[in-house]
Amino acid sequence: MTTYGGDEISAIVLDIGSSLSKAGWSGEDSPKVIIPSYVGTIVDEENKAGEGNVDATLINGTTDNSINSSTKKKTKKYIGDGQINCWKENMELKNPLKNGLIEDWDTLEALWDYIFSEGLMIDPSEHPLFVSECSWNTRNIREKLTELAFEKYQVQAFYVAKDAVLSAFSSGRSTGLILDSGGGTTSAVPVSDGYVLKKGIIKQNFGGDFLSQQAEALIESMYNIKITPRYKIKKKSPVDAGEPPKIVEYDRPNTTPSFHQYAMNQVMHEFKETICQVSETPYREGILKGRPLKCFEFPDGYNNSFGIERFKIPEIMIQPREFIIQNPNTAPIDTTNLLGMHELIYRSINLCDVDIRPNLYSNIVLTGGNTLFNGLMDRLNNELSVLAPGIKIRIHASGNTSERRFGVWNGSSILSSLGTFHQLWISKKEYEEIGKSIVEKRCN
Repeated sequence: MTTYGGDEISAIVLDIGSSLSKAGWSGEDSPKVIIPSYVGTIVDEENKAGEGNVDATLINGTTDNSINSSTKKKTKKYIGDGQINCWKENMELKNPLKNGLIEDWDTLEALWDYIFSEGLMIDPSEHPLFVSECSWNTRNIREKLTELAFEKYQVQAFYVAKDAVLSAFSSGRSTGLILDSGGGTTSAVPVSDGYVLKKGIIKQNFGGDFLSQQAEALIESMYNIKITPRYKIKKKSPVDAGEPPKIVEYDRPNTTPSFHQYAMNQVMHEFKETICQVSETPYREGILKGRPLKCFEFPDGYNNSFGIERFKIPEIMIQPREFIIQNPNTAPIDTTNLLGMHELIYRSINLCDVDIRPNLYSNIVLTGGNTLFNGLMDRLNNELSVLAPGIKIRIHASGNTSERRFGVWNGSSILSSLGTFHQLWISKKEYEEIGKSIVEKRCN
């Protein structure tokens, strides 16, 4: 409960990630709502005014006379695991974020609407709203977030905080180097006494989704198979290990590339999380080939025992220039300036003042779902010991999977429930007096 305006009311805590969106109440241990950060949309140009699904949302109120005087564009939106994982003809999947920054505001609003009405089942105008943001967010986006919260949702109060600071608070620290690797981005951000040191921010625009696409390319090239996502499989027959799958496929006309890629990523996420791990010591293929094999069965029935490839895939995070696979069917990936996770940490710390570097080295915090590979913490420790010999290095990573995946949300919940935090909220009255620019003065 948060004391605001003399009354005790719970603040809403929102963390919109590139892969998952989390929402819940301030002061609680875990989010109440966890949904994919994707909105499925089907645009229907055939419906006449007054006809069609009652859930259809009018997106273009003007009449298109070139088609018919009574024809309007309508879009149906699908949100949540049960909706977007179910195949629908012509359904495009949209994500509000690109490289960590909000780009598609309509999609963001659709996610917020769903979270408030279907997830938390509350009226946002009765609560304060706490939102996380990436550490390199721009002033325009912050101001637009503030405007959206107060103008459309009429919230009681608002605050936006940087995700690196929240991850530090979640781990019980106010100073540290936060290595955050999620679905879309990987970043190293130094935090000192609760403030982000902007000069030390280093980020790369690839994360778990990119690794899944690389895993797909590697497995298909090594074993000469074509992986089939779940939505295409009508019937499958058992096959021996290493044998091609025997399946009957559904006829799925007009499947959009965005939906197909999402479905493929889901299959490869499961593959990664089940059998992949990082080599604890520098990568040596001869030694790793002697490690035990692990079995995995894909949704289409293809199964095999995997060895060296389960180390090659996450090794991309350590040696991207050497291990990234170039797909001949897509544009080439420029690996020239890509850095391994240990190099991100090392360069980020070296961009900070000399006197705080020892403190950062001894408080490296791993967060984000893409840091959950077995062996990653030991490998980073080994690599950093080579880059920075003689320096005391301590890497902190929660052993609890949910705490690592939801570190930013947990930090938001902790910060917004502190007894002294009530004085930091931007009130509706302050917003009306000063305007959206107040967010730059209040939320640093």
